[in-house]
Formats: sequence, C-alpha cells, structure tokens
Amino acid sequence: MDNYQDLLRRTLGGDTRAFDEVVRRFTGMARALARQRVRDPGLAEDAVQEAFLAAYQNLPGLRSLDAFPAWLRAVVLACCAQTLRDAPRTISFSCLPDSDDLPGGELAPEFDPVEHYARNQTRDMVLSLLASLNGANREAAVQRYLLGLSHAEIAANLDLPVGTVKRRLHEARARMSRSLGRRSRDLIRVGYLPISDHLLAMVAHQRQGNAPFSVALRKFLTWTGLVKALVNGTLDAAMLMAPLAMTLHNRGAPLLWVLDGHHEGSAITVQSRLADRSGSASRTLAGAILGLPHTFSTHGVILRAVLGLGQAGEASRFEPRYLGPPFMPGPLRRRELDGFFCAEPWSLMAEAAGAGKVLLRSRDLAPGHVCCVLAASRSFAAAKPGLLHDYLRLLTAAGDYVHARPQESAAIQASYTGVDPAAAEAVLTRGHVSFRNLVPDRARAAETMRLALTAGVLDRPCNLDSLVLPQVA
Repeated sequence: MDNYQDLLRRTLGGDTRAFDEVVRRFTGMARALARQRVRDPGLAEDAVQEAFLAAYQNLPGLRSLDAFPAWLRAVVLACCAQTLRDAPRTISFSCLPDSDDLPGGELAPEFDPVEHYARNQTRDMVLSLLASLNGANREAAVQRYLLGLSHAEIAANLDLPVGTVKRRLHEARARMSRSLGRRSRDLIRVGYLPISDHLLAMVAHQRQGNAPFSVALRKFLTWTGLVKALVNGTLDAAMLMAPLAMTLHNRGAPLLWVLDGHHEGSAITVQSRLADRSGSASRTLAGAILGLPHTFSTHGVILRAVLGLGQAGEASRFEPRYLGPPFMPGPLRRRELDGFFCAEPWSLMAEAAGAGKVLLRSRDLAPGHVCCVLAASRSFAAAKPGLLHDYLRLLTAAGDYVHARPQESAAIQASYTGVDPAAAEAVLTRGHVSFRNLVPDRARAAETMRLALTAGVLDRPCNLDSLVLPQVA
C-alpha cells in the first residue's frame, strides 16, 4: 500500500484518484476534529469538504509532504473557524422549530470587505480574483483569504518579515477591491446543492456568456449551510425546497418565491431486501430508518401526506435521519439506513453501485409536484428588479437547453458537482425531472402548502400573496 507521501506525489503529478485515497485515509481525523469545533453536524461536514478542497488546491505550496497531516489539521481548523464566524448567533438551522428569531445578516464592523467577499462568495470567483495577482502577492492572499492564516503564520510559511506580508496583502487587497467594485454592481449570488433538481443554476452559470451581469454560484453540501447563507444575506437567491421556503417565510425571513426550480426529480431508494418485499410502499417503509434531506423537506411531506407514514399511529411510524444528499448512499451501503428519499442523481448512483434499489419516484406519488423553488431575497429583488428578471430569463433559457441537450447538460452538472455523468444524463433522458412551465403557479403553491400542512411539516398556513410572485417571471 502506498504511504500518504507517495499518494501526494502522485496527486501533484495529476493523479486525482490518488487524492481520493488521501481523502479516504484522513476523513476520519478531519471529521472528528471538525465535530469538536462545530457542533452542527451538517456545518461540520461542510467545513471538512471545504478543507479538503483547500488542501487540494494549495498542495503545490506545501514545502514538505511529511508535514501534510499537521498542515491538513491546520486547514481543517481554519475552515471550522470560518464556519463559526459565519454562523448565525440567533438560530440553529439543524432544528428550526426550536427557534423564534431569524438572523439579521449584518456584517460585524471589523470585517474587511475583501475578507468577507472571499469567505462568502463562490470559490471560482475568489480564485479568479486571486489569479489576477502576481505570484508573490497571490501566495500571501491565498493563505490569508482561503486558509484564514494570521500574518505571523503566513510570514513563517513564506520565510518573510511580518511587515512584508502586510505590505503584500495591502497591495493584493487594493487590486482585489478594484476588481470587486467592477463586478459587484451587476452581480447576483446564488446557492445550490449538487443535485439534478438544481441543474438550471449550473447550466445558466456555464452559459451566461455575454449577459450584462455576473452570477456568483456557490455550492453547498447540506441544506443547513445553504439556508444559513440565504437568511444571513450572503446569498441573493437560492434553490430552496418549497416547504422550507414557506417555513422560513412564516418565521419572518424576507424571501420571495420567484421561479419554480423544477418539477418532480426525487426517488425513494431502499436496501434490496426491502425492495423485494411484496405489499404496498407504506407497509414496506413502516418502521424503516430513512434518510431525508431536511426537517422541512418536500420528501418528508410526501412520505407523510401522500404515503401516510407516521400519520396513522405506531404501525406507520418511520425513523428519519437528516443528511445532505451526497451523504446518503454511504450509510445505505453500510446498512446504517434502510433507505433514503432525496433528489437525483444520488438514487441512480446508489443503485449503480449496488447499494440499493429505487422503490418509488416522487412523480409516481405526486405527479407534477413542486419540490425546489428559486427563493430570492426581498431586498435584492427591490434593489435590482431588472437584474433579477434577467437572471430568471437566463434560467428559463437554461431549461430549454437541458431538455434539448441532455448529454451536454449532464456533463455540465458533473463538472460542477463531481457526480457521475452517466447517472446525471439518465435522470434527464428518462424524464425523472422536468424544467418546463416554471413560472410560479398559485394553484401549485397552494397544493404544496396543503400537503405540507397535512403532513405537519408546516405548522400554519403561509401567506402566499406575499411569498409567491408569478409576475416577476
């Protein structure tokens, strides 16, 4: 077996599979460290993923490969610290029902605007700003703005006086600020998850071409992280599950439902022993441990309101486990879950890997249902209505492109998320998800709300007049 130094050398030589093995070997350490520092499991996972991404991108600057474990530990701690700095103080997004307040989203006065930008925007835009710097300033800026190191730590790493580091960062800040000022005038910041449901955001970003505005696209691995960023004002819009958007709206979050993100698109995947049982799906799933993407998910609504699980006494109970979609196939394979219900392509990928079988699709249970919507900040919509309208047009055009060119669209999804392109393409060619007729429809929204109320996922009716704005599209 190769030692980690050999794997790192192969990684530096362009072997990405070697780094996959590095990730596998060090994930336990990174996850344990992150969970010590960040109580919320979803945010801890986000911090771990950010740490491995930062480690991969900055590996060429590591002076000694023998020092990788200690260096990775420092990167994980930096990512955890960033997560905690960004975390809201007034609400836990792992358990929304236990909180009565929503965060205001204002910046602490001591925040450097460039640091805030680097911490909260998409990594590709941050990297493009860093790429505009010369080599000496870029290395200092990477360590400061991506890894969160102190001036003293950077000075030690680069073998430079602290004063020189501060001068280089001042020069880098000035150049990045000029570039940021040019970009921010016509910029929309959008959040998404690595699921087929959010493909339009990826395709629109890839194909924005000569659009008179820029899209800063930020990927999240859990709904917890995405919701936190949206209500704290570090995103202008996000693909958000409709019941979750309604719950946030009921709790005072200033959001607008401006576009349906897609229709249908999810599947219930179970271990083979359950899939082979005879009888109804309700009987098959009763008593099962099921992975769900969030407390306020469309998937929980369908299980309860359509299949009746958990609604008819002890015999229909099931045990939910809340995980981000990318984290569901592993526990299914290890038999820690009996099944999971989330967006594709994770069900097809689990099935292809032999981890389970698709039992039912959401379109079989609730044909044409709304799952995710584009939720926009009310303040952004008021300040830049033209930009929002143009972005909605770009998303609509992206929907036409996806249906016309599924193979190319699947390749875009794979490049943005790392999912299996064959599975991503199968979702599209088999019609598991639809991106047609996405203008918000009051009747569809009312039906979604009715199901959420029936399921007990929504605790009271939502004022659709103030949430749903079909005229914006």
